[in-house]
Parts: sequence; structure tokens; C-alpha cells
Amino acid sequence: MAYTLILLVALAICVCIGLDRHSENISTGGVFSLNYTNCLRGIAIILIMTGHISGTMGTVAFTPFGGIGVSLFLFLSGFGLNESWKKSGLTRYWQKKIRRVFIPYFIVISIIAMVKDNMSWQNYLLDIFGIKTSYWYIGYLFKWYIVFWLSTKFAFKYRLMIMSACALVSLFYLPNLEAEQSLSFIMGVVTSVYVERLSRLTNKQIIRLGIISFVIATVFLGIKQMPEIRVHINDWIYNIIQLFIKLPYALSVMSFVWLIPIIHKSRFLLFTGAISYELYLVHFPFYGMVNGSLAYAVILIIASYLVAKLFSLLNARISKIQINRV
Repeated sequence: MAYTLILLVALAICVCIGLDRHSENISTGGVFSLNYTNCLRGIAIILIMTGHISGTMGTVAFTPFGGIGVSLFLFLSGFGLNESWKKSGLTRYWQKKIRRVFIPYFIVISIIAMVKDNMSWQNYLLDIFGIKTSYWYIGYLFKWYIVFWLSTKFAFKYRLMIMSACALVSLFYLPNLEAEQSLSFIMGVVTSVYVERLSRLTNKQIIRLGIISFVIATVFLGIKQMPEIRVHINDWIYNIIQLFIKLPYALSVMSFVWLIPIIHKSRFLLFTGAISYELYLVHFPFYGMVNGSLAYAVILIIASYLVAKLFSLLNARISKIQINRV
């Protein structure tokens, strides 16, 4: 746990160093501005990486961080999809998803398949098509992409109802990691639908929302520790408890960041947010190698940032080529 705290302090220092109070070229105005959402993505991937790495260091104190980060990512994905739909409809919907999400994933899985000797071509195909994925988050996100596209294209009037029904199915029938995130994506979509109304919230209302969310999450985190709840670890009761931990904590993080615009100017967080997806793909197969070592953790973090930046440049070039061909 001491090693994890050292890493967290180091990350906090990076965030503080990245704060630029005098920068004039960074816009933070507007509700859910690009800087605000990019900053949240940066925070999300830091939470996920911290949760993963700390798990190898013999502590469970930071275990919820990973789920909170995933909740932020899913919320922002739902919000971003609906904002994109409001601007350009479903034009090139799948081209955008293939270009930004699935091609990078295909590249990573293909490299892993070449390195691993025990991956059969059947498992490889199941993996790259999101049917049986190494990265559970990608498979889950793919399900929501399908739900969003189908409901928006063929049943727009009822799409929120359809998404809500799918969220309930997710909560009761999907594996734990997916079930506990059942409301995160649709919450992002709903926020986009009512974004103009939300933009009129006062700071006092946002503070109240953040405090209430934090209290709810903390109460349910305490309930989760009860032996009577632990016996339900593999059923829907436990999933509901987890849901009321991850999403409320994510909402409290969003409220806190919203109230402190200077955080939106953190160059470190903005940079991290810009390569957050690549960071997720790059660090995930290797975090188990940390095995409790602070030195390995530092090496993994530095290497992940370097490779993720190079990977993002490659992805940008691939996207540019595809756009020029269309």
C-alpha cells in the first residue's frame, strides 16, 4: 500500500506541475467543454491504472478506482455519442467507431496473438470481433454501440426506454464487471439529451450533487463489506451494490472537476486524456508483471505513456488515410 501511495503522490505532483494558470490558449468555457471531458478521460485512465497496479501490491484499498474510471469512460462515451449524433446524425457512425476504437484494438490483439504461442486462430477471431474479448471493456462498449445505433436509427422515439431495458438486462444477466456499469453509458446519453438544462445548474447545486453522490457511494462501499452482502458476490444483489458505488463516485469526481476550472488547464491531464484509450490498451496486458514492485510500476507507467503516444500518432495517421479515401 505504501508503494501505491507513493505512485499516487507522484501523479498528483505531475498534475500540479501541469497546471498552467496563465495559459490563454486553453478554453475551459462551456458546459462539458472539450477540455473538461478530456480532463475527465485523463483522470479515468489514471484511476484505472492505479486500481490495476495497486492490486499487484497486496492492497485492496484502491480497488474501486478501476470501476470508477470505467464508469467515467462509459459515461463520456454515451455523452460523446449523443453529442456527435446531435451534430451530424448517424453519418459514418460505424466508420468512426472502426477507425477510432476497433482498428487500434485489432492492432494490439494481433500483436498479442503473435507474441503468445497458445492463442488459437478461433480465439483470435472471437477476440477481434468482440465476441470473447481479452479486454472486457471493449466487448461491453461494443454492445452499447450496437444498442445506441439500432435504437436511434429504428426506434428513436423509444430509444431511452430501449436503452433502459438493456441496462436492466445488463444488470441482471451479464458478468459482474459489466453488470456494475449498467447505468453508466445511458447516464451519459441522458446528460447529453438534457445538457442545456444542466448548464443552468448553479455551483451550489453542483456541490450538493457531488456531496450526495459521494455519500451514497461511501455508504454502499460500507454495505459491500458486510458478510451478508459478500455471500452474494456472484449474483445481482452484489451487482446493485457495486453499481451504487462506481457511478455515484464517478458523478462526484465530475462535480469536483466541474467546480475547479483550473484543473481543466492541467497539461498533464489533457495530454493523458488525449491518449487515454491507447494507455488503456497498452498497459492492460502487462500490469500483472508489476507483481508488487515499485520499480516495475514506474517502468510500466513511463513505458505505457511513451508507447501510447506513439500509438496515438499511428492511429491519427491511419484515420487521416481513411478519411482521405472516403
